[in-house]
Amino acid sequence: MSTFYSGQNGQLKLKTSADGVTPEVYTPLGKVTNWQFDQSMSPLGTTSLQDTDQTFIVGLRSMTGSATLYYYDDTSGTTTTNSAKTLIDNIIIARKNTASAGIAVRNQPPLVLELCVVEGTATKLMRIEVLLTGASMNMAVGEVLSAAISFQVNGAPLFDDL
Repeated sequence: MSTFYSGQNGQLKLKTSADGVTPEVYTPLGKVTNWQFDQSMSPLGTTSLQDTDQTFIVGLRSMTGSATLYYYDDTSGTTTTNSAKTLIDNIIIARKNTASAGIAVRNQPPLVLELCVVEGTATKLMRIEVLLTGASMNMAVGEVLSAAISFQVNGAPLFDDL
């Protein structure tokens, strides 16, 4: 029997625990409207002078992706959390002080994301270490404030039946 998946089956999670002692924890990223990834491979030419046709071998792979999240405040007690803000704060970095226009703290650690497809009680996922490469926010009349991020994957992904 065929199974089709829709946006309701998707999730995007962020690794929120990495102390090396406790098990890894992945927290769903708030209100995600979409995520996507693209992988490409650059073939390496192996053609020599006497050949009449080009030949290739598999070369380096590269993966990029993006996601869009609603930007909102989620208040639990006295703590306000917003996973879109967590991601945006990793790329849009404030300057150190008002006098130093060109100096910002450059401390962007790699993040680990899980791109998930949920099927009943089973979850198929791809875990990737990423560097955020872009962020944008969109505010329009009649729409919810949204934040779009783009990322470059660092290394090969880890799959769990995706």
